[in-house]
Amino acid sequence: MSGREPDLRLITIIVACATFIAQLDVSLVLIALPAIAASFDVQPVDVSIGVTAYVLSQAVLLPGTEWVASRFGARRVFSCALAGFALTSALCALSGSVESFTAARVLQGAAAALVNSIGRIILVQSTPKSELVRIMSITTIPILLAPSLGPPLGGFIVTHLSWEWVFLVNVPLALAGIPLALRVVPRTDRGARRPFDFTGFLVAGIALTLLLSALDGIGAGRLSWQAACAMLAAGMLFGFWTIRHARRHPYPVLSLEPAGIRTFWVATAGGGLLARVSIRALPFVLTLMFQTALGLDAFWSGVLLFALSGGDLVLKFVVPPVLRRFGFRNLLIATAVLSAASIAACAAFSPSTPLWAIFVVLLASGMVRSFLFTGLSTLALADVPAPQLGAASVLWNVFLQVTNALAISVSTILLSASARVLGEPGASPALIDFRNTLIALAAIGALSTFSFVRLARDAGVNVSGWRPPAASGKQSEGTHPGGRARRQRA
Repeated sequence: MSGREPDLRLITIIVACATFIAQLDVSLVLIALPAIAASFDVQPVDVSIGVTAYVLSQAVLLPGTEWVASRFGARRVFSCALAGFALTSALCALSGSVESFTAARVLQGAAAALVNSIGRIILVQSTPKSELVRIMSITTIPILLAPSLGPPLGGFIVTHLSWEWVFLVNVPLALAGIPLALRVVPRTDRGARRPFDFTGFLVAGIALTLLLSALDGIGAGRLSWQAACAMLAAGMLFGFWTIRHARRHPYPVLSLEPAGIRTFWVATAGGGLLARVSIRALPFVLTLMFQTALGLDAFWSGVLLFALSGGDLVLKFVVPPVLRRFGFRNLLIATAVLSAASIAACAAFSPSTPLWAIFVVLLASGMVRSFLFTGLSTLALADVPAPQLGAASVLWNVFLQVTNALAISVSTILLSASARVLGEPGASPALIDFRNTLIALAAIGALSTFSFVRLARDAGVNVSGWRPPAASGKQSEGTHPGGRARRQRA
């Protein structure tokens, strides 16, 4: 790293703003789809391929982002990615057909993948472990705000300007970030030259494309069960191939070394997976429930769902002192139980439930989510040694992509299963089906506690600052002097 001391506060703001722009784009485009379709003289469903192309392009490119950052320098790649995002946003606005729009969205998704992944790499490499909780609390704010602000902002732009401005608004914002990034983000030493793992990149890209396409197809109802299962099976086969290749290749494009760290494993593939699936599925299920079963319009549904993000934001800056007081293990166990309880409480909603009562329940659920999400995202990096931080960031981003798609698919499967068993064939889900789905999601979230209780009591203490009262100064079982927890598979 360069000789000057990096300004962590400014780096965090730049990365958070860049992430916000890339995340906001998804919500803006969803609202603009009807207007875009009318401009191209096609149906909105025909233009929705542009949304899928954006997501899949990000997923395919993600595994190679750590190598690109190491080879060319994170600051340089991040600045180029911002320029690329501005250029491809302009190309989207200039599109005159579905084909050109989809091609522009593929390129825009590639730029967004670099912005998100390289930005996170810069952040985790610049942040001392003692500051990680505070910084992670700040950087999750854009992820929460973007889905909430996107619909009303996108609606305003499309109504009072035109759909092209949904993309053109990105251009000055992204370009403004380039000189700031070049000035504030420290120059990092390039890693040792290593060959690019084309085989690993190709296999991982195919695996992610198949898995995300299948999950998206299930969630949107675009694929038959037979086609979805075939794609999932093929994606899993390529996934196993990716793992096998990564273990044998001396320089894998997608390093799995961080997965061997106990805390990283629990935060991602362990309890973190179950907790995130249940929580990420909640807005999707409630949106449908409010409008189809409770008779609310889109406006009031949006107002109520904003309570989730509002509750999360209210307590973001309280997370660090709470973690110092209770530690990761205690916090994750408690919030996992409370989160499951809040999801189950949503099953009690009915057309006669006062809106203020629904708002309060969702606000409380968002507050619990704030502790759980920040705890998981920080725990994932708590024991990762510095040389593996880049690989851990890439794996974390891949995990988020898959988890978000999995949450929607699981919700759709649960709703469909309940409707088939209790309702008429082909009928829309009724209130009882939404209640059954919410109870099932609560059970999935509650299962995460079995993973969290297996954490060492002092897991991630170098980040949380917590110390066992009766064992101060002693090294806890499950860690070694480097602070890196040993993997303890069940």
